[in-house]
Formats: sequence, structure tokens, C-alpha cells
Amino acid sequence: MKKVILASIFCLFIYANSHAQTKQASIKELFHVMQTDSIIEKTFSSIVPSILAQMPNVPKDSASVATRDKMMTGVMKIAKDICTKMINEDMVVIYDKYFYQAEIDDYIRFYKSASGQKFTKMTPAIQADLMNVMMQKYLPEMSKSIAASVEEMKNKESK
Repeated sequence: MKKVILASIFCLFIYANSHAQTKQASIKELFHVMQTDSIIEKTFSSIVPSILAQMPNVPKDSASVATRDKMMTGVMKIAKDICTKMINEDMVVIYDKYFYQAEIDDYIRFYKSASGQKFTKMTPAIQADLMNVMMQKYLPEMSKSIAASVEEMKNKESK
């Protein structure tokens, strides 16, 4: 009887493990059809110039621009490597936690559809527009608030 119970537990463990692997493979397929890696890359590519344009005191001479561009290329590579690792490891675990296999399959079907393809194609432009709105509309206000808070703290410390 013990052998039957152990064999059943072993079979259940193997089934659960293979099911998890199948679900994780489906999640990776979802990320592939969502073009998650290229969306992140396009988003970073559109955000970096906006961020640089908002940075005060950035030298404009050609040597400084070349140095800044080289630095930003390095930063972009590091960010892309981190995002790739995050997509292939961390996001898989998170999606596995929150979505059932059937839901993942539904999302895959959607992202393979014409509407899903358009959604995927337009996402970087939408994100870039949102980032530009944030940078132009809200960043100056946030910067003023931060500067005011710092000034207030300095005044309190000097008293």
C-alpha cells in the first residue's frame, strides 16, 4: 500500500512539474507574441532623448555630446540586458502566479489577432507620448516641489 501511495505522489509531482513547465513555456510565448522585448527597447529609445532634453547643465560642445552619447549607449545596453533577464525570469514567475493557463492561452490568441498586433505595434508610441506628457507637464512641477522641500529642509536645519 505504501508503494502505491508513493508511486501516486511521485506521478502527481511529475504531472504538476510538467504542467508548470508547459505554463511557463506558454507565458514565454505570450511575451514573444506581445513583442515585449522590442516594446521595451523602443520605449527606452524614445525616452532617453526626452530625459536628456530635460536635464539642465548638459554641455552642448561636441566632445561632451560624444561622451554623453557613448555613456547612454552603455546605459541602454545594461538596461536592455536587465529587461531581458526580467522578462525571461521574473515576469514569467509573476504571470504564473496571477494567470491561469486558459487565460494565458486567451492572451496569446488576442496578441496573434489583427487587433492584438495593432495594439502591440502602437504600444511604444503610446508610451512615448505618455512619457513626453509626463516630462513636459508634470516633471517641472515635480522638480519645483522637490526644490521647495529641499529649501524648506535647509531652512529648518539652519535654525
